[in-house]
Amino acid sequence: MNHKLSRREALKETALGFGGLAFSAMLAQAAETKFHSLAPRQPHFAARAKNVIFLYVGGGPSTIDMFDPKPLLRKYDGKPAPFEIKGRALNGSQQIMASPWEFTRSGQSGREISNLLPHFQKVVDKVSFVRSMQTDRIDHSTAQFTFVTGRGFTGFPTLGSWVNYALGTENQNLPGFVALGEGASIGARAHSSAWLPPVFSGTSMRADAQAPIYDLKRPDNITAEQQARLLDMVKELNREQKAKYPLDQDLEARIANYELAARMQLEALRVADLSHESEATRKMYGVDEKVSGQYGKLCLMARRLVESGVRFVQIYAGGGGNWDTHSNIAGQLPGLCQYVDQGTAALLADLDQRGMLKDTLVVWSGEFGRLPTIEAATAAPGRDHNPYGFNMWMAGAGVKRGFDFGQTDELGYAAVPEHRVGHADIHATIQHLLGIDYQKNTFFHEGRDESLVGVTPARVLKDVLL
Repeated sequence: MNHKLSRREALKETALGFGGLAFSAMLAQAAETKFHSLAPRQPHFAARAKNVIFLYVGGGPSTIDMFDPKPLLRKYDGKPAPFEIKGRALNGSQQIMASPWEFTRSGQSGREISNLLPHFQKVVDKVSFVRSMQTDRIDHSTAQFTFVTGRGFTGFPTLGSWVNYALGTENQNLPGFVALGEGASIGARAHSSAWLPPVFSGTSMRADAQAPIYDLKRPDNITAEQQARLLDMVKELNREQKAKYPLDQDLEARIANYELAARMQLEALRVADLSHESEATRKMYGVDEKVSGQYGKLCLMARRLVESGVRFVQIYAGGGGNWDTHSNIAGQLPGLCQYVDQGTAALLADLDQRGMLKDTLVVWSGEFGRLPTIEAATAAPGRDHNPYGFNMWMAGAGVKRGFDFGQTDELGYAAVPEHRVGHADIHATIQHLLGIDYQKNTFFHEGRDESLVGVTPARVLKDVLL
């Protein structure tokens, strides 16, 4: 008896059930889009941290001049290094330069902190230093990509985006990931979601009560009623488009962003309005200071953002390549430290006294450090890039106080081998504190499950954790 197969039956019965596989994939993709929102999600395990404030010092701060003093530098000051120092410059000098600044034993831990950082000296007991950092990239852009995305080139999601993707955020009237200020040579790519859904990208904000986000405020010549009618019309058009293309993730993200923007018109303006803070708080952050005021405002706004439920805040600590002290480090570094010192210390102290430091993780780092040698024999020498050994620090949720992990060698040149720490280890540790299994926080992209650490070997720095 002849039986004519329907199209559905033919697809089901041929090519190993190809039609069924395709349909299953479509269903899986549709289910996955449900998670492409900022709705809060449960971590993989109990979290120590709920929020992150990442103080990113783009440009390569000289940590041997800030909080990793090396007495042997004074012995060799002006002399050739006792062993080869590899620099980025082809004519790199081997002449050692001691730090031009004095250091003071600070806090109960007695750790030596440069006198360039008098405010940080008062809060140093709150932080754990990772003193054996290294990276395999020696130029700014590639090193910055490595530190914020896990890869030494463009096109991958940043740390904040991965955290946002994994956990969502508590306040649906604000972005889950906010970027404050400027200071990365890779620009907005330092807070991009790349191929993760756009809703997880960092939103640039400013400490400006009138316009914290560009084009957010309703124009003065449009009434609230007119705006409401416009938004209703856009919503209806979006619904029609969504019905035609139900699996279009970019469309879904655009709809979500439009709706978020409408909700943010009140909430973002409130968070950015620092005038409601007490005079004592404003003075602590130094918001009216000439040199440090702008950065102090960013730090105070970061506290207000995490207080309002924002998951991840990234502050760029200094403009462009200002920390890139290839020359005249003695003339440049004091002003740079003054710019960040008071705001950073105030943020740690303020979070602590409000009981917020127990579940807010604060991270401070640049993409690399500076060499212990001069770059060139000039009247005002500076230091070249140093990817071989530098310091960073963490404080807050689940992190030990007053603890040092690892060290650099006696000249501050390279990390001691047994305790070397790379960017992947920091990424794994931050995710772990947030209750995220860094091996399970994945996204299917171009045929494979991608993650923040990728194929780079990584470990959680459990020695640093409580």
